[in-house]
Amino acid sequence: MFTEYNLKILAVALLCIQTLYMVYYIIGHYALNPFVRTKPLSAKDKQLLVDNFAIYSELPISLREKCDKRIMWFRSRKKFIFYGQVDKKEELKLLLSASAILMTLGLKDYKMRQSLLRIIVYPSKYYSRINRRHHLGEYNPGFKTAIFSADTIWEGFRISDDNLNLALHEFAHALSFQMIRKSSWESRKFRVGLKKIKELFLREGYAQKLADSNYFREYGMTNLQEFFSVAVENYAETPQKFLADFPELYGIIQKMLGFDFQIIPKQFSGELAVES
Repeated sequence: MFTEYNLKILAVALLCIQTLYMVYYIIGHYALNPFVRTKPLSAKDKQLLVDNFAIYSELPISLREKCDKRIMWFRSRKKFIFYGQVDKKEELKLLLSASAILMTLGLKDYKMRQSLLRIIVYPSKYYSRINRRHHLGEYNPGFKTAIFSADTIWEGFRISDDNLNLALHEFAHALSFQMIRKSSWESRKFRVGLKKIKELFLREGYAQKLADSNYFREYGMTNLQEFFSVAVENYAETPQKFLADFPELYGIIQKMLGFDFQIIPKQFSGELAVES
């Protein structure tokens, strides 16, 4: 039989367990964990960025410093999980972080705290128990998780102008999910961009023009969200051709992201150099 004293002890024990769980939960969210230290970029890290991102070495010094700072934050604060025998884990963490940051360099909301908590990497194609099929990569908004196959990531960087970059594609999904859920001016501008893209598709002959060009891969025609992610790959990898062939669409995406992968407009230089 429990006495009043026993009940008090039990209540205290339950309170302690709840407190420990809350601490564990917060620590598990790297973006909110005050004990995670930001690791500086080494000379080797910066060389890897130069080797894999043509735009990185073209950034003005002030903007590159901002980029580095954001990459350091992303790499330290997002939870990376590797399953199986994945080689070059640190290099993958850096490339994935840089992909997300360069895509959002023109935005204040680059942390994607509401849409991206975990990044999972498998060695190669993996089986998704949720969709019950094999994947090269995916974004799961319910679990706020981006999932990648390492070999496909490396392949995306090996050929820099084939408009196939898994890292950019899945992070574009995470960014879109973030912007749809928020009410900031930046997110509203992003949603206006999505609406304008949808209007382009409804314009007579435009969807057929996209299909006939063979510039955007067929998978992008699945729905609006997939098209945006595919378009971001093209926007980053072959901006000159994108602008030449589809200037109106290019302009919409440029406004949505606030950053031009082809050139760095003077009107953006000062604004982008100010850290949010």
